[in-house]
This record gives sequence, C-alpha cells and structure tokens, in this order.
Amino acid sequence: MLRAVQKSFALYKEESSKMKALAAAQQQENEQFQKVDVEKKKLLEQEQELMLKYKKLQLEGKTAQLLLDEGNKRIENSLRKEDFKDVHAAHVLNKSGTEKIKVIDEEMTKLMENVAIIQQKRAHAEHEQSRKKRKLAAEQVLTRAENTHSNL
Repeated sequence: MLRAVQKSFALYKEESSKMKALAAAQQQENEQFQKVDVEKKKLLEQEQELMLKYKKLQLEGKTAQLLLDEGNKRIENSLRKEDFKDVHAAHVLNKSGTEKIKVIDEEMTKLMENVAIIQQKRAHAEHEQSRKKRKLAAEQVLTRAENTHSNL
C-alpha cells in the first residue's frame, strides 16, 4: 500500500512538472506570437505610409504632366502663329515637367522597392508564426498522447 502511494505520488509529481514545463513553453510561445503580431502591425503601418507617399507622388506626376501639356500647347500655338516669343516659356515648362517626372519616377521606384521588401518581411513573419503554431499544436497533441498512454 505504501509503495502504491509512493508510486502514485511520483507519477503525480512527474505529471505536475510536465504540465508546468508545458505551461511555461506555451507562455513563451504566446509571447513570441505577440512579438510577431506587433512586428507585422508595424510592417503593415510602414507599408501603408509608403503607399500614401506613392499616391502623393502620383498626384505630383499629374502636375508635372500638366506642365508638359501646357508647354506643348504653347509650342503648338507659336508654330501655328509663327510667333516664337512664347517658345522660350514653353521650353522652360517642358524642361521643368520632364525633370519633375524623372525625379518622381525615381522616387516611386524606390518606394515600390521598399514596399516589396516590407511585404516579404510580413509574409516571412506570417509563415514563421503559422509554422510555430502548427509545431505547438503537434507538441500539445503528443504531450496529451503521452499523458494518456502513461496513465494507462
């Protein structure tokens, strides 16, 4: 009888330490998941900020296109009237619009490269989190199976 009680106590103690270890591991996993969630949220905010900048650049591009259109109209009118007084102003408008479009295009390219990098980081974080969740679930199933098997 004494041995049965001692054996029962030893099993209880072993089971208790397994449960504590499992709870600690689960707590650590939860903390890691929270960190990943915070990181994903931060990356999403960065991506949204970059996309707002991209839209602003698109509007600036439309403004630059208007400069080019105005310059072309002036050149067209000057040629039609054979009055070349306005050609210099048209040239300045075209040059300004072309330079502005070039700068905007470079900035938009850089922004989209940064967006792609952020999207890759987010996808990687989501993949890692998903992988860890599956691993944790599998470990919990194995632990339950071991506990069930050891109790039999």
